Amino acid sequence: MYPEGGAEPAGGDYMPQEGGGFTGKIGYHLEGLIPLILIIVILLFLAIRFDIISSSTPILGPLADIFEGGVQPAKMLIVGATSQEVIDVLNKHEKLVRYVVRTPESLDRSPREIISNYDIVMLDQSQQANKEVSFELGQAIQQYVSTGGKLIVVLDSGIRRPGAYDVIGWENTFKDIVPVSCDRIVDEIPVCINKITVRGKLYSIDDDHPIMRGIPVFPADPGFNAVFETLDVSPKGRELAFIEDPFTKKSFPGVVEKPSLVGKSIYFNYNPGITEGIFVGTINYMK
Repeated sequence: MYPEGGAEPAGGDYMPQEGGGFTGKIGYHLEGLIPLILIIVILLFLAIRFDIISSSTPILGPLADIFEGGVQPAKMLIVGATSQEVIDVLNKHEKLVRYVVRTPESLDRSPREIISNYDIVMLDQSQQANKEVSFELGQAIQQYVSTGGKLIVVLDSGIRRPGAYDVIGWENTFKDIVPVSCDRIVDEIPVCINKITVRGKLYSIDDDHPIMRGIPVFPADPGFNAVFETLDVSPKGRELAFIEDPFTKKSFPGVVEKPSLVGKSIYFNYNPGITEGIFVGTINYMK
């Protein structure tokens, strides 16, 4: 029996109240761990978001896949008309990416709503004569990147605007999101409309970057060169690779990334389909 008056049990021993016991003690300790768990989750998310941890990171790599949607393929919108080599690479890697091809004109009615449904937008008009992109679509793509979207631009895609005969290049339509500039004129011709054929190699500048990792040079065989159609544009971002003519020793930007707080913008100064490893690395980097 307990002492009269409901006094404490002899010896002052703790008597758990109703609902306590082992389960109560576990709940008490878990409550203390919740803030720590939340901090760890946030730190992991930030590390994955800024590519400190990727799917190839030992031990923690699987967490990157979980945070980035697991094995779900990325949704890519191709605006324009891309090369058969690009299509072949995308079809080969359908578990990595699913794509839709649309003309710029078909997006003019509600471009922001349409492109917001995709993980990656690829502006590639390399296989068509018309390089026009409307002001409305340009603004929508700019907002898409500034709010976390991923953009790939190929060669001279988007350098013109319908009815604006004084616009050449990207800045007037896309502002500063495209990683290169058409700010030079050579022999009275803007550099972004003067395609140059180069028989040479593509060299990596940043071997540690996820896009170029394991690909120091293309073609890898020292006895072979590749044929590049390229432009003598000016980089405005982080140059990841360059194309070099082995005879003249003149070089051109190859792959350029535009630094951004949230979104990502990559420029290919050649047909990305001819370098499957770099192109797939870019999609993985952007997922």
